[in-house]
Amino acid sequence: MLTKEKRIERLLEQDDSHWRWGWGVAIATVVMTFLIATQSKLYAPLIVFISFFPYLCFEWRKTKLLLTFNENARYQRVVYTDFGIQWLCFVSTICLLAAYYADLLSPILAIAGLFGIGALSILGPYVINRYLHTLDSHHVRGKELREARDQRFHESNTNT
Repeated sequence: MLTKEKRIERLLEQDDSHWRWGWGVAIATVVMTFLIATQSKLYAPLIVFISFFPYLCFEWRKTKLLLTFNENARYQRVVYTDFGIQWLCFVSTICLLAAYYADLLSPILAIAGLFGIGALSILGPYVINRYLHTLDSHHVRGKELREARDQRFHESNTNT
């Protein structure tokens, strides 16, 4: 089992190896979103797919890396559950928008559904990461990873 410092190091290495790809995908996503959005509002589910699918790809790679940190079956199930919740929110948002634009949902239900999905996508990973930390004291929480990124950024700026 890796220590927290080694895990942070591996997560930062993964960030470093994918930053160019991430920016390329982000730029392509913005361009495609604007092109599709000008066509018709009926393409909203497609816009959501184009906008968030790359994020899910990055999360899947992070999930695969997290699975290498601890071989405990419960830990791995919870890591998979975290990704599953994100995937569920993604698919639910697309389905909700498709149902709304097909006039199967009222605007109030669509907005309520989007708020519910948003709350689940924010609170779910937070609760799961807290639980993962109880299963494995070396689990890297989002806050710790952000602090490591900030520290590395400040160190690189002071060395320049």
